[in-house]
This record gives sequence, C-alpha cells and structure tokens, in this order.
Amino acid sequence: MNSFPTVAKLLAKSLDVPEDTIQPQTELEALGADSLTVIELIFDLEEEFGIEVGDERPKLVVVQDIADQIDTYLANKATSA
Repeated sequence: MNSFPTVAKLLAKSLDVPEDTIQPQTELEALGADSLTVIELIFDLEEEFGIEVGDERPKLVVVQDIADQIDTYLANKATSA
C-alpha cells in the first residue's frame, strides 16, 4: 500500500499548508513540523488506518519516512490478519 497521499493530506491539514506543496522528499522541518506535530500526525494515522504504532519512533526526516513506516505497519497488519 502507498500511504503517502493520506500522510500528505493529514500533514497539510495539520500544518495549514497546501497539500500540493508536500512531496515525498519534503523535509518535515521545512514544512514547520516539530516533534509534537509529528506525534499528533502519527495518532491521526493510527486512527485512519486502524493500526497501532506504539512507542517506536524511528528517525523521521522527510514525509516519505512517515509513509514508509505506515506502509510497514499496514503490511504487518495484513500478514497477521
């Protein structure tokens, strides 16, 4: 699955920036996303996709890093279902 479109949509809403300005290699810091914003985004994505990320917080630098993590959780969920 490719969660990037959903990640971009939720991030744009959270940061009040145009969704089309968010690309996979856009740095989170350049968008003005601080660590609290990223944590809130993870909570929103957990709810959106019905997954639980838990306390694991890998280094997230660009938007695609978040999408990759969500895709991993979704793949694991699919194989364990």
